[in-house]
Amino acid sequence: MPDVSYLAKYPPFKSFDGTDLEAMGLAGVEKAVKKDELVFDEDSKGDSMYVIKSGAVKILKKVKNQENTIAVLNPGEFFGEMALLDGLPRSAAVRATGDTELFMVSLEGYQQLRREKPHTALKLMDIIIKVLSNRLRQANKNLEVISFWIE
Repeated sequence: MPDVSYLAKYPPFKSFDGTDLEAMGLAGVEKAVKKDELVFDEDSKGDSMYVIKSGAVKILKKVKNQENTIAVLNPGEFFGEMALLDGLPRSAAVRATGDTELFMVSLEGYQQLRREKPHTALKLMDIIIKVLSNRLRQANKNLEVISFWIE
């Protein structure tokens, strides 16, 4: 079981106590990726979410056959969480910007967390919903700015 006590130092996971951290450790595994390594590709099967332990990743979206960086995420941030919600193919690709350590929670691990530690699973889902809401608000602001320049 990986030691995920480092999660508690990051703002999204501040509400996690020792029991929550232990439960999270049981629900996931650590994964190391090298600089420029693809974590997953756009349209690939969505089956896990990742929390960045160290390093960074960039989120990439193809538009007209050109790969564009739409975000850079750093330690304590997470990605791939939509796979736990809908299980649909990935909406973007993710590539490590340098050697990066990740904590991966598979859909199966999350479902186990829901069965065995529902309180922790609910805390995790609250975090995911808040972050997704913030990302949607930012996307709406970006769309506003883009539409201003297009008109």
